[in-house]
Amino acid sequence: MDSALINTQLDITRCPICGAADNRYLRRGYYVKCSACKVAFRERRESAAELDEYWQKEFWTDEEIEKRKNREPVFRDAFALLRRQKPWGGSVLDIGCGIGTFLSVCRAGGWDVTGVEPSSIACEVARREYGLDLINAPFSSAMFQGRKFDAIFAAQVIHHLADPAAFVAEMDRVLADDGILMLRTPNLIPLELSLVLQRLLGREKEFFCGPALYTFHPDTLSFLFRRLNYREVTFVNSRPYLEMPAAPWQPGQSAKANLRRLSVTALKLAAYGAVEAVHKVSNGRVVVGPSLFVVARKA
Repeated sequence: MDSALINTQLDITRCPICGAADNRYLRRGYYVKCSACKVAFRERRESAAELDEYWQKEFWTDEEIEKRKNREPVFRDAFALLRRQKPWGGSVLDIGCGIGTFLSVCRAGGWDVTGVEPSSIACEVARREYGLDLINAPFSSAMFQGRKFDAIFAAQVIHHLADPAAFVAEMDRVLADDGILMLRTPNLIPLELSLVLQRLLGREKEFFCGPALYTFHPDTLSFLFRRLNYREVTFVNSRPYLEMPAAPWQPGQSAKANLRRLSVTALKLAAYGAVEAVHKVSNGRVVVGPSLFVVARKA
């Protein structure tokens, strides 16, 4: 997306999450951070039509589709979290499910699966790769009138949406009593300084896998769920996506590229081990990984 496409200046006299006045904002690169609820958000945004064009077509390159397939270990971790909360199984809705990798894992684990994905490209890949028939549309609770799910999952979705609070409320409407709501999203705690770096690099839109509008602190997410009377909210570090070296005989591969992948993979594994150690020592109270899972049980 060309930077000229960013044409909407927000009215940020009040925080879009908690309503705090702008005198409580802190500058963080292209973002401002609310010191009340600790969310960071971009002041300028693409129009709805531009965002739709990006997520429908531009985002789903062959490279991105291949990465989604290779993220299966991340989704297996997510399913393990879900199974600890709901060992007897049930029905799961995946919102913004992409090519359906998480749903494929859940189905293999005995769950009834439903996926909603606005990109027709992703839906076609899901059908071809996993035999999944997804609902090709933006999510709305209205499409599931009279139906409730035992679990709802949304990975890397909420920080791209114009109104995260409304999104959480919409999910809550189709979640069964005692249901589990799970999100995966970047974590502001370790990424706050990188927002400044983002501006220095001139990467306003694509720093967080697309044009992220928000970056959430765990306290912000706890605030959103408390407003809906969720009392049991936990946070878990997400396993990083590891780009493994490719076979040297594959087209476009080189020793230099594979060495880079190995170096990045080693750094990610070391960092993940460190943040998991902090999480364990703090009895789960401190979550400092770059991406986190939010697990909330509906009372």
